Amino acid sequence: MAKTTKKKSARRLGKGLGGLLNQPVEIFNPPTAEDSVLEADSPEGASRSPSSPDLEGGLVQLPVENVVPNPRQPRQVFDDDSLRSLADSIKTAGLMQPIVVRNSSSGYEIITGERRWRAASIAGLTHVPALIRDLDDRTSAEWALIENLQREDLNPIDRAEAFDRLVVDFQATQQDIATQLGIDRSSVANFLRLNDLDASVKDAVRDGRLSMGHAKVLLGIPEMSKCKAIARKCASEQWSVRELERQLKKNTVRNKKQIQKTEPTAVEMFAENMSSQLGDHLGTKVKIALGPKQGSGKLLIEFFDNEQLEGIFDRLGFKPKM
Repeated sequence: MAKTTKKKSARRLGKGLGGLLNQPVEIFNPPTAEDSVLEADSPEGASRSPSSPDLEGGLVQLPVENVVPNPRQPRQVFDDDSLRSLADSIKTAGLMQPIVVRNSSSGYEIITGERRWRAASIAGLTHVPALIRDLDDRTSAEWALIENLQREDLNPIDRAEAFDRLVVDFQATQQDIATQLGIDRSSVANFLRLNDLDASVKDAVRDGRLSMGHAKVLLGIPEMSKCKAIARKCASEQWSVRELERQLKKNTVRNKKQIQKTEPTAVEMFAENMSSQLGDHLGTKVKIALGPKQGSGKLLIEFFDNEQLEGIFDRLGFKPKM
């Protein structure tokens, strides 16, 4: 039974959205007091509920204040400069594409078009053109996700979290998502991996201090605390992805050397112990250097003058022939 539900969910993903987003462009200039437009709060509009057959599918003018954001909106960051630019365009040319909403207890909930609604509010519009749809929570969430996922400017973390919601909430597979969006399944997998990053690192990727390339490299650091520290330094010093890789490689080599130095083998420990004992016996510094072949090596005995050398000979019981 569960498998049947999963397949149906995958097939339904985003159905009907393309028809709405790809319809011919129509320009809606900001309404004035003299405009005779159909308004949802006018006597004529009030007699028609959002679920009425003639209103369903048709364009209406909704008061901006009666429209509320979608709680399932995948886009967490709305660029202020971009919104102001769109608002200026709306003031000049009007709103070129209606938003899509559904009726809810708190007002008309946006399904798609929150950015246009925000810009229209900044532009001072009192009403926005809208298409009202009678959708359940699941379909509304699907439409909101698909519309944003099809936009190139959605940041990697918002995209990753949206993919994760498709998987968790709608049981979509990586291949389902890839097919719907026209991308490789491996790309979907790479985005989903970003959800494993620490929240502070995700914030840095979300606001652009770190790129998707940086994030992929940071995912290779198993220790969370180390990953956070390196990510913070990478962002503050504005490392390139190549520089980040170089720094990680350098740290890896340094750590290996430290491990080798702090954790000698049993043979190395024996050689060091013998070096110390022989040095005490001879009264000088001695080093036993192990060779590449087992049992081979060098015995290094230091001396600083002829008198000390003669003393070493005496301790070794060595009498040079004159």
